[in-house]
Formats: sequence, structure tokens, C-alpha cells
Amino acid sequence: MRSKIAIALAIVGLVVLALGIGQRTIWLPPATVTAGVEGTVAPSPLTVIGPDVLKAKDGNFTMTIKAKGPIQLAVAQQRDISGWVGDAAHTDITGVNGDFASLATRSTPGTAKVPNPAGSDMWVSEEKGTGELSYTWQAPGHGDWALLVSSDGTAPAPTDISITADNDAATPWAVPLMIIGSALLALAALLFFIAPRTPRAAVAGRRSAGRTPPDPATGAVEVEKILAARERAARANAPQPATIADARRAARRREAAARGTAGDRTAGDGARGAAGTAAPGGQQVTDHATALPGAVLGSVGSGSGGTAAIDVPATIDSPGTGTGRAQDAAGEDRTGRAKTNAKKAKKAKKDGGNDDGASGGASGGAGTPGGASAKSPGRDKPAAGKDEFLAAPAVARRQPGRGIPVKARWGAALAAVLVAGTMGPALAADPSTPAASPSASATTSATSSGPAGATATGSQSAGATAGLPVLLDSQVQRIAAAISTVVASGDNAKNAKELESRVAGMALQIRAANYKIRSKVAKQAAVDPVNSTKLLARVVTTDSAWPRPAVVVTKGDGNALPQLLTLVQASPRTNYKLVNATPLLPGQTFPAVDKEGAANVPLESGTGLQMSPKAAIAALSDRMTKSDSKWKSTFKDSVYIPSVLNTQAQVLKEAKDASYVFSHTPDVKTALAMRTADGGAMVVVGFTFGIDATSKADATLTIGADAAVFTGGTETTKGFVLSYAEPVVMYIPPADGKGQISIVSANRNLVGAKFK
Repeated sequence: MRSKIAIALAIVGLVVLALGIGQRTIWLPPATVTAGVEGTVAPSPLTVIGPDVLKAKDGNFTMTIKAKGPIQLAVAQQRDISGWVGDAAHTDITGVNGDFASLATRSTPGTAKVPNPAGSDMWVSEEKGTGELSYTWQAPGHGDWALLVSSDGTAPAPTDISITADNDAATPWAVPLMIIGSALLALAALLFFIAPRTPRAAVAGRRSAGRTPPDPATGAVEVEKILAARERAARANAPQPATIADARRAARRREAAARGTAGDRTAGDGARGAAGTAAPGGQQVTDHATALPGAVLGSVGSGSGGTAAIDVPATIDSPGTGTGRAQDAAGEDRTGRAKTNAKKAKKAKKDGGNDDGASGGASGGAGTPGGASAKSPGRDKPAAGKDEFLAAPAVARRQPGRGIPVKARWGAALAAVLVAGTMGPALAADPSTPAASPSASATTSATSSGPAGATATGSQSAGATAGLPVLLDSQVQRIAAAISTVVASGDNAKNAKELESRVAGMALQIRAANYKIRSKVAKQAAVDPVNSTKLLARVVTTDSAWPRPAVVVTKGDGNALPQLLTLVQASPRTNYKLVNATPLLPGQTFPAVDKEGAANVPLESGTGLQMSPKAAIAALSDRMTKSDSKWKSTFKDSVYIPSVLNTQAQVLKEAKDASYVFSHTPDVKTALAMRTADGGAMVVVGFTFGIDATSKADATLTIGADAAVFTGGTETTKGFVLSYAEPVVMYIPPADGKGQISIVSANRNLVGAKFK
């Protein structure tokens, strides 16, 4: 029965295992899936790939762009791409359908031609190619990102775009089915190895005392018949004793030998009863009367005392077998015979204690009357030629499963489990599970530019991501390097036109004036160079509106002091430009700012500040103009304010033929303010320091050679006006702060002069 169950389990296990393996092989879904733009799309100069596409498959995909001409791909924050696109006609790729088969598109009409978007400071990275561009997506940081695809701003942008990702159609039942199938095979193997062997039928005429007969109910009777026949044959052939005493002595010897053999069988197998039973006194007794052969005492029928001397070997069977009744009957017969033998033994001891039988029995072993020794079967072995009167000792029948040693059976079962386990594939990572995304990389059919680890997410939507800087550190470094290169080129050429792509405002005004003066005055000092080799600090706005400010602290060769470079992006399609470059004044510390960006502070807002930026600008103008200004206590006497006041006082002291008026006029329109980490504000503003001189009584006034470059001469009898560019960076403490407003960075350069 167990073998049948094992076979059934093996079949089921193989089927289940095959189903599990099939899910990982023949029924395994494709390793990748691809979604592409379908149908005809209206031509436009720009294609925007939105955040819903970039977030598909958790952003783990590779994008393929095909076109007949050049391909440009830019990665930027969503708000930056939305700002750059503006009112231009464009195609939005808005998302992926449910089965990842196609990309949804939407066309927006607008301006048919736009500037070439390549090279914008807002792009985190760019990729270029011709014919085909393959790009592996990876987001560069937090926030919403987008991709801007174009050709050159004039030709239609590519729309043959597809994304390929790992197929996440999992096979969740593959591994469980393989485990269940392997377990069923192991269980089947275990049942097969421990299944009992079918016992063989006893062969007629052979000694089968220890073998279980095919039919327990009739097998014992057949054995008795065989043994009875052998007994009768042995008695018939045995020599007849001459006297009764000889018969008794022979019977004792045979009985002693029989009891010794039966005792060994009883001790080894636990059979109930023996040929001789101990009397209550502990002595072994012998039945002399029943020990005589039939020739002396006459024939005895079945079941009488005459058959008691020859024990029918009982088969030791497991509980519940059919031989139990025969064993009980034999036990009762032997017990009754033992009592009779005990009585006769006492009488025989008195009458024939010196005969050969008694002597032979005494030598059988100490403490064992009657000559039977249970400990030494060899001593009780009957004489040669007479063992045919004794049945073979009972041998225990083999129990089910006892044919194989226990260790061997369990070893075989363990081996079966291991073999079944190897039938299933190793439980490796499910190929249907997407692998970890590799670092972003781009491969093109032609050329590729920009960092390999580019990233983007985002779609064209109006809102901006609050709390995130508009520039990453990599962008700040790149912008600073670009500005430094342009400024160095302009300084070497002393040509202000070369600065216009990256320099504007007061910074351009100062350098243009310096180039002009130096072209006429050889001794005129150059403006401090702009370096980007070492960025000490940065302040980047988190506001998405334009203009967008940023302040970078740098120091390099030619800079005695760290420089504060104020950068401004005036509009989405223009790059950042340097508008101010001022040294960090001695003894001053740059305010602490949040590395995650700084919010713009409206100039009119004094919330959380000791004074609004606009009011602070006006107060500083008054403080630098008047030595007795009412705002004197508001500002810390840093290096710059005393320097300005001392210069003005010196001019007044030397003025004999002219009257002077000093002014510090701020350009509030270009001023900007950003929040610092402590809740204060950093304000950047450009002042124009004016010196207005009027001649007394037509006295002749003389100006310096640098100013004469602008006026065309050095003397005047009416008067003159000198103009100095005066960029200033000041810090306004928070409202609960106890400090004063301080001037962090400032300088002064002549930018113009004229005669009245």
C-alpha cells in the first residue's frame, strides 16, 4: 500500500515541479517591455517628456530616440523646462498606458520657431546624437524632472521615442510550485525506501520455525504435523532401552538438552513458557513418566503428555497474528507438565540420585537442578544422533522494515530528499523581477556630450517644486566656470563686448570703464579677476520666478580676499550673468545660509527682520552720505563705511575753489534679498557714488588722469561730476537678533566723469 502511495506522490510531484519550471521557462513572460509613441504627431520644434513617463517602472528604463537629423536631449527640473518652452509649439509625452505598450501624447500649438535650447544653464545635463540616441534614465536628485527633446529649435523635434524596461510581470507561483513538487518527490522517495518487503511463503519440508507462514491460522498446525512425523520416525529408528532405568536415564539426558535449548530460546526471544519450569522453590523439576518413549509407556494421542517432551516451535509473531492461540495452548501445556515434573523430580532425587542421569544433570551447571543450564547452551547440547528428537529453536520472524538497518534507511531517505531537491532549478532571483537600475549612461550613434549620469523627471505643468534650489551644485560649478572663462577672455582682450554673454549690470559697467581707462593710462590697476577654481559657499534661490539670483563665494589666483559673485538669470532662455563682484571685507564673515536653497525676500517686506531690505538700503545711503546720519547706530562701523566718510571728509578739507556735494544713489530696481539660515536677510544692491563739484568764481578745477579719459581733459572752470560704481552686500539680522546691520562686501570703481 505504501508503494502505491509513493508512486502517486511521485507522479503528482513531477507534475507540480514541471508546472513550476514551466513558469520559469516556456511560459516565462518577455524579459523586457517597450512602449512607444504611436500614430501621427503634429510637428513642433520641441518635445517634452513629462514626469509620469519618467516615473514609470520606478524610473528604471532606457529611452531610444530616432530621427533623420540631429537629436538634442536636455535634462532639467520640470519648472525650468516649462519656463523655457513658454509659448512655443510643443508635443507633450504625458504617460504610459496600462499594459506598457504605448506612450500618450498631446500637441500644444504655439510659436513654430524657438532659439536653440542647447547650452542652457538650467539643463543639468545634455546628450546629443545623430540618427539615434539611446539614453538610460536616472534622476539626478530630488524634485520633479523632465526631458526636453529638440533638433535645433527650427526643425521639427523627434517624436519617434520609445522606452524599454524590465518586465515586472512576475511568476509568483513558480518558486512555490517547484518547492512543493520537490517536497512531494522527497516524500515519495521516503515512503518507497521505508515500505515493508512482502514475506516469502515457507517451502514445505524445510525448517521454518522463524518464518512467518503465509497463513498464520494454519501454518502452526502444518509445522506440528511435520515435527510429529519426524518424532515418530526418530522413535521408530531409535534403539529400545533394555530396562526402565535405562529409558529414564536417556529421557533425562534428552530432557536436559531440550530444556537447555528451550531456556536459551526463552532468554533470547522472550517466549512464554519453556520445556522445564522452575518450581516455587527455585529448583528445576523433571517429569520422568512423560519422558519415556512410546515403546515403554505406550502410544500417546495428540495433546497428551506423550507429546510434551517435544515442543512445537512457536513462531514469534507480532501482536495480532494468528499464532497467538497456539502459543497460549503450548504455554499452558508446558506449565502443567512442569508441575508434574517437579513432583517426580523430588522422588527421582531420592531414588536415583546417583544414576548417570542425575550425574549428568548436576554437571550441567551450578544452581540448575536437573542438568539444564540456561547460560551455557553448548553444555546442554544433546548427544550426536539424538538431536532429531528436538525441534529447532524458535527464530523471531522478520518485522516489517527490519530488513534494512535504521541508519541505512534514514541515509537513503536523506539522499532521496537531496536528489529531489536538485531536480528543481536553483532558487535564484526571478528573471521577471526588474534588476537594479545601472548608473545612467548615454550611447549615441554619433557624438555624445554632457555627464553620463544624467537624469530628469517632470512634465510641463505650471507649478514649481517648493523648497528646492533652482540649481544643483554641479550647475553652480559649471556656471561659475563659464563666467570665469568669459571674464578672463575679456580681461585679456580688454574688450567689453566679449563679456556681454556672461557679464551684465554693474559688473559689466565697471570692467568696461576699467578697460577704457587702462587703454589710456598705463598705470591704472586692473579689476580683480574672477576665479572659479575654489567655491567656498553658494546661495541659490528656491523661487521659480524670474529673475533668479544666486551668490557664489570664490577665491583663486589674483584674489587677495574671497570674492562674492552675484549671478542673475534674467529670463528662462538666457543664461546666468555676473552682475556684481565684490571682495569680502576684512574682519567680516559670510552669513550662514541653508544648503538646500534660500527663499527670496521681497524688498518691501520686513517680516522677521529688524528692517525691510528697501528701508535698509535707504538708511545705508543716508549713513554713507552724512557723518551725523540718524541711522548711525543702526549700522556697524565696518571697514567700508568709515572709508567712505573719510574720503568725503578729505575732499571737503582740500576744497578751496569749489563746493562739493556727495550722493550714494541706490539702484533699487536691480536690488535683491535672500533669506539666511538664521532668519535674517542678505541684501545685494548697487549704489552710484557721485561727487558733484562746482567751481567758485570761475576757479580752475583739475581732475585725475583716469577721469580725464571720460572728460577729454583735466581742467575746468565750471565744475565736474564724477561717478563711481559702488556695489554693496549687507546683512540684516533677524527681528529677535541683537546685532547691527553690517556691510559684508563692497568696493568702489570709477565708471564715468563729465564737465559741467
